[in-house]
Amino acid sequence: MNKKLLSVLAISLCCSICVNGQALDKYLTGTNTFTVIADASNGILNPQDLDFIPGTNTWWILNYEGATGSVNIIFDAGKTSQYTEFRRDSHAGHFMPRSSAIAIGDNGNFATVHAIQNTASPTSTFMGPALWSTDTSIFARLEQSNWEPTTLLGSHLDMLHQSPFAMGIAHDAGNAYWVFDGYNGNICHYDFKAPHIVGGDDHADGEILRYSDVTVKRKNGLPSHMAFDKTNSWLYIVDGGNNRVIRMKTNSATDAGGLTAPSTAGEPLAKYRNMTGATVEVLVSTGLTAPCGIDIRGDKMIVSDNATGDILIYNVSSAPAALVGKISTGTIGIMGVRIDWDNKIWYVNRNERKVVRIDNPNVPTSLNDNIALPDFKVYPNPAHDILYVHFDNKFYASETSIKLYDIDGKIVGSTISRDKTISFNTSGFAPGVYTVEVVNSKTRELRKVIIQ
Repeated sequence: MNKKLLSVLAISLCCSICVNGQALDKYLTGTNTFTVIADASNGILNPQDLDFIPGTNTWWILNYEGATGSVNIIFDAGKTSQYTEFRRDSHAGHFMPRSSAIAIGDNGNFATVHAIQNTASPTSTFMGPALWSTDTSIFARLEQSNWEPTTLLGSHLDMLHQSPFAMGIAHDAGNAYWVFDGYNGNICHYDFKAPHIVGGDDHADGEILRYSDVTVKRKNGLPSHMAFDKTNSWLYIVDGGNNRVIRMKTNSATDAGGLTAPSTAGEPLAKYRNMTGATVEVLVSTGLTAPCGIDIRGDKMIVSDNATGDILIYNVSSAPAALVGKISTGTIGIMGVRIDWDNKIWYVNRNERKVVRIDNPNVPTSLNDNIALPDFKVYPNPAHDILYVHFDNKFYASETSIKLYDIDGKIVGSTISRDKTISFNTSGFAPGVYTVEVVNSKTRELRKVIIQ
């Protein structure tokens, strides 16, 4: 890898590691400010969960609707350049009904799960997670129709059907996700493998692992969100029906044999296996009234309590977890919570129809204490034929070096400019994750971007 980039990455990583755990403790000191990023005036309906596209400040807010589901996309969230879009796929009545949770992967796709048994009949159990693209030229734009029999099925990329009343989801890798199966009362691993064509219906390459002895219980009307620590292979789970939080060591189970989909949920699958013996630890069993949202950062975990409006901070270096303290938001109805790249805590409030960011001057950012990121954006993300780097009036006034690195640290594009907007032709680039490096007299910063 390019030595200069490696050095920058190492410095950023070390700084991030240093503050990851301790940064959240700072919310218990000083004054927390609850900044409303979006509300009903921006089209927020009934928010259940939120997530952001890696390497960007673009947030996707998932809305629960009785017979369907929708998202609000917030671009440049919290900045003066912020704008929002409301989107509902024409086939959301099947692929996004009664949405409970969202997870965005690092490959430009995201998945949703749904608190419903089936959309067609009271006896069928044919329901599960759906896969979508964060490409805004695809999601809720391609193959939109009114279920005409000769047209494709909206903009969804894939769907599998062995988990009705799914209450939580967390990204693993590629097109693989962890799912809270509220109907069967356990945890599943879904791998969509290669998605079918947009709006297609071939799900035959799907692989499902069911962790049958990792038992959980859903709470009707309240999601049970999850977070996956990819470094340590711990899956953190809000077990809502039991008012507790547990974690599962995902690489500790053994294959106990094949499973057959029930007749009420029949579908072709490339793999369907029963996994048993996974290590499970109870982290929190008391002090929660209606746990819902969860996220993890280093040795700290945050959990939102829907009934009290509190966000509780725990130390998870051992089990059971130790309560460090709590942030009182003053309003009930909190659902999903997320920690962003700068240690900011974001959440959605269903009762108030709001997206909120918690700011505290004592909380160090992932780059340096209390230094704001420069106002520039890299878009679209994911990119296809062209990638733009756009600066605000103050930032672009100085001469700036912009370099684009591939996954091996090789420079695949570079320029030095005073222009407000710089573009790179990426039409011949191999699909993957790239790094944009911006350097001038004010700062050096890295942003991740996906090129498809």
